Amino acid sequence: MDHFATIVADVHLTKPEALAVIAATLDAEVVGAHTAHAFVALPHGGRVEVEIPKFGEAPPLAVDVYDSRGDAEALAAAQRLLELLAGTAGWPVHHLHE
Repeated sequence: MDHFATIVADVHLTKPEALAVIAATLDAEVVGAHTAHAFVALPHGGRVEVEIPKFGEAPPLAVDVYDSRGDAEALAAAQRLLELLAGTAGWPVHHLHE
């Protein structure tokens, strides 16, 4: 079972663009680029997926950080990613959902 935490960021990017920024920030690759199921793999075996707003929904962008080890590990990985995206990529990050 995968556990996850969600980062909410006020950025206006396509899913491929957001995944590319995340991959560059983590010095990783986008797995399955140009597919509907693209993600960025994390070193511990987790992954990062991006959900974009649907028609009629306002931004922000939702970045889901998955970890099969547990809720605490997913939250910790998401917090690290949040800090990197805010500091390195300059993303205005609203908050983190558990």
